[in-house]
Amino acid sequence: EGGLIRNVSTSYSDGWMRTEIVNSEGTEVVQEIPRVLLQANITAGDGGRLMGYRTRIGSTRGFETFRERDPESAGREAAEIARRLLKAGPAPSGELPVVTDPELTGVFVHEAIGHATEADTVLEGESVLEGRLGEMLGSEIVTIIDDPSIPGAFGSFTFDDEGVRGRRKALIEKGILREFIHTRETAGMMGMEPNGGARAESGHVKPLVRMSNTILLGGEHTFEELIEDIKLGIYAKGTRGGQVDPARGTFQFNAQEAYLVEKGEITKPLKDVSLSGSILETLKLIDALEKESRLGSPGFCGKGQLVPVGDGGPHMRIKKIYVGGEG
Repeated sequence: EGGLIRNVSTSYSDGWMRTEIVNSEGTEVVQEIPRVLLQANITAGDGGRLMGYRTRIGSTRGFETFRERDPESAGREAAEIARRLLKAGPAPSGELPVVTDPELTGVFVHEAIGHATEADTVLEGESVLEGRLGEMLGSEIVTIIDDPSIPGAFGSFTFDDEGVRGRRKALIEKGILREFIHTRETAGMMGMEPNGGARAESGHVKPLVRMSNTILLGGEHTFEELIEDIKLGIYAKGTRGGQVDPARGTFQFNAQEAYLVEKGEITKPLKDVSLSGSILETLKLIDALEKESRLGSPGFCGKGQLVPVGDGGPHMRIKKIYVGGEG
């Protein structure tokens, strides 16, 4: 409908993972986890210009997942966004206020904060958060958790791959760094308790320190309140990837969709928007959060082994961050 759609590709996968963990300390754990994932990649074209958009639906449930979010409606919405992006113009560059949607917020907390709190990274001296437990790192409104117990979330489980019961971990609580993610090994090396962070791609490889569902909790504002005071800024949504250096504490993300905000109003679509900065500085510059925290798109995290993860948060306003664009 509406023309301009040049290509649509979809992929679907489902599985039922059963794991059994037995050790010499008396642990006997049997765990079964269903998982479904549907992805659509849509390309719109007009003349020689092409714009793509990706959407994903997935959970640790069954086909009821697709009753909660209808694939056809999601596909039509994605196609409309791809068409809209064909009209996108260049973004202004420089330090600007930015509001991120729940998906991009989730990518920020997973990539910039989550990886830096993985205890093996800390022990290897590759995390900017090394030696900072108990330190005030950011705004008091910032609380970031890693929680494998969220029902239906893509990274959820009951026991990790060492047989330790997974639990909610407050990585950052009201701006203070409270906890790292651990395996039994890293917890022992740091004199702490295991907290259910050991995950393996399969039974053929050693479990590593991994995230589950990494979420920024909500705040006190409506979405309208986040943008109403912005004279000139950016509303950034979704992600096309990016880079993070946990050791240096820097990041760069590319938004999948973005819009100019002028005098408190969302105006025109923008193309090729990237956000970059210092992890620690950005934590201090988060100055407003939407009330509701939501899961972003399901996905997989690398680190040498692919494991399913979830992330998310509320709409988040950053007082200023470096914006790069074609303009």
